[in-house]
Amino acid sequence: MVTPHHRRKLEQQRDGLLAELRGLGNLMRGSIGEVGVKCGRPGCVCAQGAKHRKVHLSVNLHGRTRSCYLGRDRAARVAPLIAEYERAWRLINALTTVNLELLRGARSGGPRGRRAR
Repeated sequence: MVTPHHRRKLEQQRDGLLAELRGLGNLMRGSIGEVGVKCGRPGCVCAQGAKHRKVHLSVNLHGRTRSCYLGRDRAARVAPLIAEYERAWRLINALTTVNLELLRGARSGGPRGRRAR
């Protein structure tokens, strides 16, 4: 059973997490990565194996992986959106932990493990 003092602390923590969630900015799920590509020019260095490095965004939507060329400039603009998405998930996981603890502490009935005879 959660003590009243511990319950108040959990409720304050929950309220703080909710306030942070409300303050989230623009966000986007996905990951930024580099891929190697060949340009197709016969005399280029990539024809011998050293591929050109391109920056892409990869996102799974509705069960399908989507890819989008970003380049370095747009990657710098997309990275904060992905970081905000990851922050949102950290907050959601923390909020779930607090709410689960509050639910488990709100048991009705006597102590666990005792059976009526």
